[in-house]
Amino acid sequence: MIKVKLKLIKNLKINVNKPFNLKVLNFLKDFSQEIKKDKVSYKYPNLVYLMLWCSKNNIKKIKDSFHDHEFRLGRGLVFHICPNNVPVNFIYSFFLGLLSGNSNIVKVPSKDFVEKKIIIKSLNKVFLKKKYLCLKKSNFFIEYDHRADPEKTKIVSSSSDARIIWGGDETINQIKKIWTPERCIDLCFSDRYSLSVLNSNKLKNIKKEKLNIIIKKFFYDSYTMNQMACNSPHFVFWVGSMDKKIKDYFWKKLSLIAKEKFRFDEIHVMDKFSNLVENVIDKPIFKKVKMYKNRLYVLDVKKDHLNIENIRGVNGTFFQKNLKNLNFLAKYVNKKCQTITYFGFDEKNFKSLLTKNNLLGADRIVKIGDGLNFDVNWDGYDTIRILSRIVTL
Repeated sequence: MIKVKLKLIKNLKINVNKPFNLKVLNFLKDFSQEIKKDKVSYKYPNLVYLMLWCSKNNIKKIKDSFHDHEFRLGRGLVFHICPNNVPVNFIYSFFLGLLSGNSNIVKVPSKDFVEKKIIIKSLNKVFLKKKYLCLKKSNFFIEYDHRADPEKTKIVSSSSDARIIWGGDETINQIKKIWTPERCIDLCFSDRYSLSVLNSNKLKNIKKEKLNIIIKKFFYDSYTMNQMACNSPHFVFWVGSMDKKIKDYFWKKLSLIAKEKFRFDEIHVMDKFSNLVENVIDKPIFKKVKMYKNRLYVLDVKKDHLNIENIRGVNGTFFQKNLKNLNFLAKYVNKKCQTITYFGFDEKNFKSLLTKNNLLGADRIVKIGDGLNFDVNWDGYDTIRILSRIVTL
């Protein structure tokens, strides 16, 4: 890992470029190839997502979609304050700063994730290449607990031109109180919740092979990050006339996929059961709980309960409701809703849902299977434009 003592940060050489600088694009491509060389990476779906995201073809696709006729440069130094409970978040955040043309100081998670070790190992190998010496000198990675040692956050913040802050509402509000230079901007990614909507009528009319593919995609959206990511679904809404057989098949098949592909260790089981007990005791809103051993818990929620933002599962715990039509979904979407994954609807259905109901939430609406796909447009923010500045010539 590129460990840096804070007193050495003064040696960081600020290097700004235009967004999508060629050297940066090549750096991401080489990083993706380095991750691929480590065979252990393929055991972790979030690393597979990562290597695909920073591949040459995907980055080119992102670059080509960035239509901008302004002359832009990075803002300077971006400080990334990343969460401890998500192993790969910090690298995506770093890439946002890098693609925007900035130098970066990245706080990596202090937990000892295998994914973190593989990412840092791959970064170090790419930084060793002579052609990336300027990037090595202008990007630092540090590790500390920002709650236990806020002084470090203050030191780096005092030199920042922008900060990307990931975390819960309380964490973000505390960090926002820390002094920064007057022109420093904060891009905050706060606590959000996500959900899935399934068109029951469409599910009845598809072949079992296609239904199995949808369930498998739902598994990856949900279990890959142990439901800890903001874009992992917790709630499932069945829209239309419900066939109990379809619903039962969906959950049973999901439990079998989880048995095969999800590694349940003791901590997963304990966290999952504790979460279930807390939900049942603290929120007396459930009318039925079905347990597929430790692999999957499914809880039916009472019809009259509308506020779902704080009902969260972990390691395969889902809450479900039936809705007559998609328009009823509006009652469950507030500002904290981030991602809606779906099957059986059209884009126009969701445009109508958002505009007719004046909804302020749901920044991402994507097909099931695309829930964890990261994008430079995140939480409703165009990060490349926000993290760069326009120079008027």
